[in-house]
Amino acid sequence: MINILQRFRFKLYKTLLRLPFFSRYAQTFYAMLGVSGNGYRISAKITLIGNYKFLELGNQTEINTGCFLLVKDKISIGDNSTLAYQTTILTSANPNGPHNKLSIIYPKMTAPVIIGHDTWIGARAIILPGVRIGNYSIVAAGSVVNSDIPDYTVVAGIPAKVVKTLDPKIFE
Repeated sequence: MINILQRFRFKLYKTLLRLPFFSRYAQTFYAMLGVSGNGYRISAKITLIGNYKFLELGNQTEINTGCFLLVKDKISIGDNSTLAYQTTILTSANPNGPHNKLSIIYPKMTAPVIIGHDTWIGARAIILPGVRIGNYSIVAAGSVVNSDIPDYTVVAGIPAKVVKTLDPKIFE
């Protein structure tokens, strides 16, 4: 019975998030769903599949409209970081095993995604499971990030490659 009430409550909060009148209470509803952090902004028009409790957001973190978050493991986004429109973050990959024979070579995996502070993820970028993106980094729009990115780095492309290193003195 408790499980049914909990699922109903989650569906109610998700529904209220989509209604314009309740948008001013979005952070409260996300906190009730299990998102941890303070001072963040999440658009009501995102798709989050998985457990809200695995989402950790820093102060002034912003998740914009159209983002897709597959939260089967922890997603941590640091202070003052932004996910631009339609960014995708995946923490799980599964080739539909055991039905698909590819699961012999590529077994199901889950891994956390860690995004540092003062980082900008461009529109329609895709971040794959197990990636760590450093502080003061930029991921160009449309990039696919499949490996770790160091601090003070700009990456672009498919797969994302370093295109520029930023001078840390600029940010002091």
